[in-house]
Formats: sequence, structure tokens, C-alpha cells
Amino acid sequence: MSGVPDLRRHSHNATVGPTFTSFTCSGKAETVASFLTAVCSFLSAPDLGRIDIEKKILAAEASSTVPPATAEHLRHRFGMSSLGLTDVAPPSLETLGPDEVLQLLQSHFTAGNAALALSGAPPEGLRLDLPAGSPRLPDTPSALAIPMPMWFEQGWPRLGLSFEVPAGTEAAREAARTVSRIACRRAHRTLRQEHGWVYDVDVMHFLDSGDTGVLCFETDPTPQHADNARLGLMAVLRDLQLNGPTAEELEADAEELQEYLEDPVSAIEMAVAAAELHLLGREPVSPADKLALAHNVTAEACRAALAGLEATAIFGMPEGTRPDDDSIRSDTDRAVEWLGGREFRRGVRGALYGVPGGSKLFVGDKGVTLSADYTASITWDDLVGVAVAPDGLVTLIGMDSQQIQVRERWFGKGQQAVDAILDKAGQGRCFIPSEP
Repeated sequence: MSGVPDLRRHSHNATVGPTFTSFTCSGKAETVASFLTAVCSFLSAPDLGRIDIEKKILAAEASSTVPPATAEHLRHRFGMSSLGLTDVAPPSLETLGPDEVLQLLQSHFTAGNAALALSGAPPEGLRLDLPAGSPRLPDTPSALAIPMPMWFEQGWPRLGLSFEVPAGTEAAREAARTVSRIACRRAHRTLRQEHGWVYDVDVMHFLDSGDTGVLCFETDPTPQHADNARLGLMAVLRDLQLNGPTAEELEADAEELQEYLEDPVSAIEMAVAAAELHLLGREPVSPADKLALAHNVTAEACRAALAGLEATAIFGMPEGTRPDDDSIRSDTDRAVEWLGGREFRRGVRGALYGVPGGSKLFVGDKGVTLSADYTASITWDDLVGVAVAPDGLVTLIGMDSQQIQVRERWFGKGQQAVDAILDKAGQGRCFIPSEP
């Protein structure tokens, strides 16, 4: 985008989402043609000398593909793959170089993996000079085999709730969207207007791939009302699961969608959705088709969308809070395989750093096990990466997003333990800060 001329003169955007990258523009036909031609030209022949500058811009933007609290939900649900990767932060950005960027461009930013959707006729002079390539369907999200319902403590002052919904057809996806919007309106009235527990309630849909999707609700209670808000949101959803929305609610939701589709601003979002559906091998949905789907959503379809609420619920509690329900398991309550290997006991300096007495670290042929005030294991096969912070903290990250953190000074002969971990991980999975 940095190479596209006169950006300030027309409405444009470039968006990276969990599964798609989109470039959008609105305006006169010649403006759209000029923008798209320039974008494709720079994708085909990028200025790789700008990588360090662009990384600084991204770091300054501090943006993410989804809100941070929702990203945490996706990581707990899918681990370090597919949608779970939305919660990945640096050092991944810091270590990117020209080779990685060029490889991605050549594999994904190709004519065979692109779709163009326009709200009008193709403009004259439009050139989409992208290299040839093959379609690259997004990975179908595969949920971790974890006991649910489950809760975890978020790193943010937000309350989150996610659960699975049917998403195998356009009708099922529209029902999930409809009931989620109605749930937000009900929750807003109950949690905010009646009780004053929250300011707002929002929801995000992840319905792109496979037969099963995920709804992620977020709200912002004060700590003392966190569990009240959780229970209130669940009460709203349980009522919709049992009784479905009223006919008036369904009619009002369809009318609101019609107003949105009549707004010219919706044309870009509808075009992006059409292009994404084409890339997924599905029939694009026109505004008229989408409105018809919304009018055909029934109370029974909404009830069916919420059938998996109880069995697949994951609660993200605001930092420093927990649900007042011991029947809901914590993400720390998981079975741990003892991997064995060379034993490293807590050293004298470890006691000074607050490492619990009796703590042990095991590094072996199968992986790493840490036994401290909790026990965690990560096998070498499931190891995603090892990050070494400037202060020496070593963090091992597993495919299920579990982490083990160690410092060489915590254990006797701890440097040998760290060296063995880095050696087993290999260069491709180690993120070590460069010298200043």
C-alpha cells in the first residue's frame, strides 16, 4: 500500500483477517481501476527494501486481526494453529525477513488464489497483473480435545464467552448471525440498562470454514460484577436456546439488515463477502439473497444455532476474577504426561527468585516437563517455538498453547538445561533477540 499513489484522494483500505487479505476501494470507475492496478503491480514486484520500515509501522499501529480478548478465546479453543494464531504476537514480526515475505507472496498472492468482486461493470483500463498460482483454501479449524465447559483468566479486563454453532449452510450461518445480534440486544438491556454491570456487549462470528463455526461474545464488566455479567449473558442465551426469539425480534432484525443493505456503505462489505465465498468454492450471496435468508430465519433455526451452548462453552474471565461455579474446569486443570529426561533441581538462586521448593525441570528425548507449583509438559513434536527474552527468560510454547517458562539461574546447572532446550528445538523454532 505504501507504493500506491495518491492514497488520500480516494476511499481505500487493506485488511488482514484471520483467513483472508482484502484490498478495497470505492469511487469513480477510473479511480477503482487505478487503485487495483497499482496494488496488483506492487504485489507482483514488491519493494522488499521497505520491510524494516513496514515492520516499524505495524509495531506502531499495534493492531491485530481480531480484538485481543477474542483472540485469547480462539487460542484456547484451537491452539497454535488456524484461528488460534490470531493471538500470536512478536517475536514473529521481529524475525520476518525478505525471504519469508517473498515466499508468502509467491504462494498466496497469485491470480489463482484471488477473486475480484465489483458493485458495477469492470472499469476500462483495469489490469490485475498477478503471477499465476493455485487456490489455497484456508485451513479448516480443528478444535483442541479439551474438557468443556471451561474457563480461563484473560489478560484483559474483558469478559468473553465463546461456543460452537452449526455453519454448514448459508441458512445455518444466517441463523447464527441473527440469534447473536438478538442476544446482544437482550444482553444490552439486561446487563447495562437494568443492572448497570457493563457498558456494551459485542459479538464476532467465525463461520468461514467447515461445518462448525464459533461465536465469541465480549463485554466489559467491573471486576466485582464479572460473574454477574457472565451469568446474565448465559441466562439470555439459555432463554433463546429454550424458547427462541419472538416474531417481533426476528422481524426487527430483518428490517435492520434491510436498512444496512440500502446504505451505499454496505456495498464494499458485500463485495468482500462475495469474493471470499468465491474463494471458498461457495456461491456468492447477493444483497437480495442475504435479505431473503434473513427473512427466512425462524425461531427454531435460532434454537438449533444455540444447541451446543452448554457443551462447548469457554468463559474468559476478566483479569483477577473467576466464575463462582466449581463445576466449570479451569484451563490449568489438564492431564499432564510426565516426559522424563535429565533432572535439574531448583538452585540456591532459584529460591531468591521465588521458585517454589522442590521444583524440578526435566529435559529429555521426548520433551520438557516442569514440576513447580504446577506441572506442565511439552513434547518436541508439539513444540511450536522457544522465545528467549533479552532478560534471559526462556518460554517454550506448545501446539495446544501451553507454555513453560524457565531461567537458567532458577536451577542448578540451569545453563546446560537451556542449552539442551535450544539444541532440541533447532534454529527454525528459536526466537532469540539480536544484539543491539
